[in-house]
Amino acid sequence: MSVISKIRSLPFAARLLLLSDGISSIGIGMVFPFLWVYLTEIRHFDTWVPATALATQAGAAVVGGLTYGAVLSRMPYNRVVPLANVNAGVGTLLYAFAANPVIALVAACIFGFGVSGVAATVRAAYAATTEADQRETAYSADFSVTNLCMGIGVVTGGLIAALDFGTPVLRYGILYTIDALSFFVMAAITLRALPTNQVDAASSESTQKVGYVSILRRTDVLLVLGALLLASLVTFGQFRGGLPGYLIQTDAVEANGLSVAVTVNIVVCVVIPLFCMAWFSKVPRNLLLAVSGLCAGGCWGFVYLAGEHTGIQALALACSGVALLSVSESLVGPLLSALVNNLVTSEMRGRTNALFSITMSTSAVIGPVIAGALLPVGDGTGFIVSMLLLSAAAAIVALFLPKVPDAEEKADTDGSDASSSDENEKGAVGTA
Repeated sequence: MSVISKIRSLPFAARLLLLSDGISSIGIGMVFPFLWVYLTEIRHFDTWVPATALATQAGAAVVGGLTYGAVLSRMPYNRVVPLANVNAGVGTLLYAFAANPVIALVAACIFGFGVSGVAATVRAAYAATTEADQRETAYSADFSVTNLCMGIGVVTGGLIAALDFGTPVLRYGILYTIDALSFFVMAAITLRALPTNQVDAASSESTQKVGYVSILRRTDVLLVLGALLLASLVTFGQFRGGLPGYLIQTDAVEANGLSVAVTVNIVVCVVIPLFCMAWFSKVPRNLLLAVSGLCAGGCWGFVYLAGEHTGIQALALACSGVALLSVSESLVGPLLSALVNNLVTSEMRGRTNALFSITMSTSAVIGPVIAGALLPVGDGTGFIVSMLLLSAAAAIVALFLPKVPDAEEKADTDGSDASSSDENEKGAVGTA
């Protein structure tokens, strides 16, 4: 079956979720690179303001993810997912009116709380609207569409910011307003499209016994989260930190060269999930995830070699490394998302996906800290060695991950999700 056929075979609710997530990703991309520039060069705040705003967002994201993950176990998907999107939309809209540092920090808190909830609840919603054997397709399509739409958003946002109309504050305000509208559009779509998954009395009593502690006591879930953290630390967590830091520190690649590397990243992250996952369908998932660790290690080998060269040779080596890093990202995200959601019951799904999202966010915080500490060691050699060791660890841990349950095996534990999805496709779109 072709990739397009697989996506078309997804339940209607999952396809609407994919559409709405793409729309939201365009909005996110429009403001993604600009927060520091906006608050310092446009609003003329001191540098402590964006630094504190980013830290506030990260802290609020942890609390928000845990909160929305718990709420999802007690409220319907078609209420919690829209609520998280409205929450994030209000936060990013507030940035447009950040005339003083206090408003900027309040916006950071609201946005961080909400956007983490969006990540956790949307990942859970894909699992709730698909069968076990469809989830890799759903998560792969989402990863590809999200990267493509974010790329479109980044380009569009850059063009709007560079246009000669109004004031810079107005132009950036428009960007944040469009971002907010994209979240509100997703809220409207998911309000009508997602399952109601109303919790009955017996299920509610069962849910009360499922907390974060009970999930973290599960060895299989801990292994998945550990593998995700290791893989993210050497890929996603370094893409805006250690990787450009090393290349610039060694005078291998200039700023315009980094833009080429970003383009390579987007292209590979779009192509691999959409067009190559079908080729890997018969390869054991543990082996694919181990290969992703080796790809990450290969990335840092190429980055080290790029640091030993200059000009076009350095750029070619750096782009080769970024391509391998992107392959690793494209395997890890969808495969581990499907795996962890196939391991847990529907009652555990909200909290489990919150832990999944927080683990990824944690890598984005720890990654730059590792880079900052190790880049000065041996002209960056200490950093490269640490990345190679962590990549090897990610590959080894992948070999010990639990096997993804087959759809038949999952049927008993997945319970009401499939029937809820079928009923939703027939009638829930018409409910408010």
